[in-house]
Amino acid sequence: MSGDGIRQPYRPAFYDEVNDSLTASTDIITKLGTVRICWHEETVMNIVIGPYDPEDRRTTLRRFLPPHPVGQELIAKFMRYFMGKPASFDIALPPKVGTDFHRKVWTALTEVPFGSFETYGDLAARLGLPASQARSVGNTVAQNPLPIVYPCHRVVAATGALTGFSAGPHWKKALLQHEGVVVDNNRVRIQEQQ
Repeated sequence: MSGDGIRQPYRPAFYDEVNDSLTASTDIITKLGTVRICWHEETVMNIVIGPYDPEDRRTTLRRFLPPHPVGQELIAKFMRYFMGKPASFDIALPPKVGTDFHRKVWTALTEVPFGSFETYGDLAARLGLPASQARSVGNTVAQNPLPIVYPCHRVVAATGALTGFSAGPHWKKALLQHEGVVVDNNRVRIQEQQ
């Protein structure tokens, strides 16, 4: 209730306004915690990963189910992904989010396959950038508005440390392990370059 006694609508912590309208959202409850997809019409505006909350539970939906095919297909792919099956996501980045550099880095994330990883330095090199740009690439990866779809969890530090994931190292570790990547002492094993 507001100070004047009028009951206000529920607004989750990830409430967002786009063009003065409420962004609808869908919660996917997974064995790792909640993943919220925020929509404006047929555009995915962001994906918010909630607190890491591992529990033996089925992957289920809560809240709004979008009436459009784009949203229903994305939710089906998320359900498939969290059931341990590879899913190819083909959702565009939201318009007007990030610089050209950000968008280039985020788009490059989709080339890191399910069940694998690369370092921030490897990603910088793949983008034609010098090794000195690995840190700025890492900072950009951490600002990814659509985690999992643009799989920023698959990019690790040069030492193999699980750094720079917006939802935290527990989620990053859990997502990598969910995809079959071996994680030992919160690190992946980096192969020595020949």
